[in-house]
Amino acid sequence: MPYLISIIIPCCNSERFLERTLNSVLKQDYPPLEVIAVDDGSTDGTRDILKRYPAVRVLSHPRGGNRGVAASMNLGVTEAQGELIAFMDHDDLWAPQKLRKQNALLEQYPDIGFVYTKVKVIDENDVELFAVEQDEKGFVGPEELLLRCSIRTSSSVLLRKELFAETGPFRTDIFSADHDMWLKMAEITRFALLPEYLTFHRKHTTQLTASRKIWEDGFIILNEAVKRYPYSFSCVRKRRAVLHFRLAQYDWHHAARGRAALHAAKAALNDPLRAARVSAESVYGKMRG
Repeated sequence: MPYLISIIIPCCNSERFLERTLNSVLKQDYPPLEVIAVDDGSTDGTRDILKRYPAVRVLSHPRGGNRGVAASMNLGVTEAQGELIAFMDHDDLWAPQKLRKQNALLEQYPDIGFVYTKVKVIDENDVELFAVEQDEKGFVGPEELLLRCSIRTSSSVLLRKELFAETGPFRTDIFSADHDMWLKMAEITRFALLPEYLTFHRKHTTQLTASRKIWEDGFIILNEAVKRYPYSFSCVRKRRAVLHFRLAQYDWHHAARGRAALHAAKAALNDPLRAARVSAESVYGKMRG
């Protein structure tokens, strides 16, 4: 007997792409489905679009407040009736067979708690731009997720709802709350990549611009992860190096050159081999140019 899958779609001022997203969800060839849209304080025509879809259950925060994506995902999980949970960004798309193929893998491997797909990035007109580079391993461990987090979007994920009993809800005080959650889950269950391009992540001009806090919060995620799980010393150092490197990039592009130099030095200290390789590639690139 197939699992009941609850699909959770956080929405905030989503009128531009929401109809395409909902049609993509409702065209899945896997029944039965429960579709939950969480209206996160929209002020545009989002609510009017949702009213046109009687199959979609619409939730909102108290007093119609705007609480953010993580809080909306938490509300959806709390209300979901399904054994499996799928998250969908309000502007992404799925291939029609996505949930059926993910469900089949979870049925085949009861010890897997979480499966995600490969991802292609699309533009505002649904044109494919590029495929996201992802580790081709079928089964993924927590160290791989800590270092690279190849899960480009939560829209690619299907997971067992019971996992939340151990991990608790998504954090609402940090960016990349999804990365934090996938790590928590990877520490208690097996993950798998379904190596097919079944999720299409949209890139467009109205998306929020990445801020420095994303990388600052990366240290919070890392420090909490180390308290929970015995990550190797090498893995932790390499992750620290990545975070310092990203902060160096951000600060350099925002004219904070002294701060950029400090983070670049810390990145090199934590991962000298990678620093040497990046430096060599930079020099080689200039020579070729």
